[in-house]
Amino acid sequence: MTYDGAMAGYFELRKCEDGSTEIAYFGLLPQFIGQGLGKHLLTRAVEQAWADGADRVWLHTCTLDDPAALPNYLKRGFKAFKTEQYTVETS
Repeated sequence: MTYDGAMAGYFELRKCEDGSTEIAYFGLLPQFIGQGLGKHLLTRAVEQAWADGADRVWLHTCTLDDPAALPNYLKRGFKAFKTEQYTVETS
């Protein structure tokens, strides 16, 4: 996605063997976060996945994502499927 001629965000779709499409990569460049552009970008990613013939569209998120990410996903029709908790050992 561009904004005023500058690269503002991106998404990458991955078609899966089961007919679904994963939004494998999705994000905004730091200077464009907080301007509401993620709503439009996610809508476009989902529309593109359906247009490409997906029978299901899905993605992963985590607590390292921006706090606005999960509410954006939910407002665009995604539903939580599974919650996992991981611990990371630090040295």
